[in-house]
Amino acid sequence: MKATWASLLERPHIREVLGPVAEPEDAPKAWPIPCGIEHAILTKGRALFVGDAALAGDVLTGEGIGQALQTGIAAARAILIGGNDAARVASEYETDVLRELGPDHRMSVLLTKLLHADAVNRLALRISGSTNWTRTNFARWLFEDYPRGIALTPKRWHRGALSGKGAWHHQP
Repeated sequence: MKATWASLLERPHIREVLGPVAEPEDAPKAWPIPCGIEHAILTKGRALFVGDAALAGDVLTGEGIGQALQTGIAAARAILIGGNDAARVASEYETDVLRELGPDHRMSVLLTKLLHADAVNRLALRISGSTNWTRTNFARWLFEDYPRGIALTPKRWHRGALSGKGAWHHQP
């Protein structure tokens, strides 16, 4: 990553946008994305922790925007349901977040462990690239167009669960 950051300003398309004399103001910095929703403190008194504060990042991809939005929506829903009852709001929020993000987190942890083995990596690539359907749907599943933990949550199984347009589709 350090080498990539150093080379960014030298890429022609970046130079074209920023100009020939652009220089960084400071050294690039990055922090790990917190991932551990099942062990997170989600509430404290009347506070509901969302996104990074809820350790809601994805272990496998490092992505966290979708989880941040989902925890924010869950917080709003809990407040609407619980009103001024802080204990009920906290209970609703914790239940919702763990029900919705828990299976996806567990699946990501499992896949991360499995994919450390070269043989498993090769098999996963062979299977995911075997047909047009597997290529399309593996990518959609990997990047959470479908819930990552769908295999672990039968309540998400329904006709059409893997056939919708999804969050991204080509617009001609």
